[in-house]
Amino acid sequence: MSPPLSLADLLQALGEPTRLRILNCLQAAPLFVSDLVLILDLPQPTVSRHLKVLRDLGLVRDTPIAQFVLYRLRRPAEPLGRVFADVMEASQADAAYRMERESAIQRSRRHARLRTDSELEGRPA
Repeated sequence: MSPPLSLADLLQALGEPTRLRILNCLQAAPLFVSDLVLILDLPQPTVSRHLKVLRDLGLVRDTPIAQFVLYRLRRPAEPLGRVFADVMEASQADAAYRMERESAIQRSRRHARLRTDSELEGRPA
């Protein structure tokens, strides 16, 4: 079991631009690594490395789905949760972060549509 998240760990995670961008996207919607790679225009190993740090800190959780992994935001417990929420709220004022969140929402909706369409294909009319 990992030690509890410290304020210094949280601030270090939020202070790294790529990790903040990842958290910003995951605040909008659960995403796969491939989604984050497309939205952030970063190499897959870079995104995966930062996701591992965030997962180890307990700021994201991962859910295996077939051969893929879905990542979701995980807000820390209080009082660090307030610090986290304030930083994420402040990111909403930045136009670039807003655009990335909108892309995250669109990617998530696309996955939902594809999943629904594939489920309907197997049903008789």
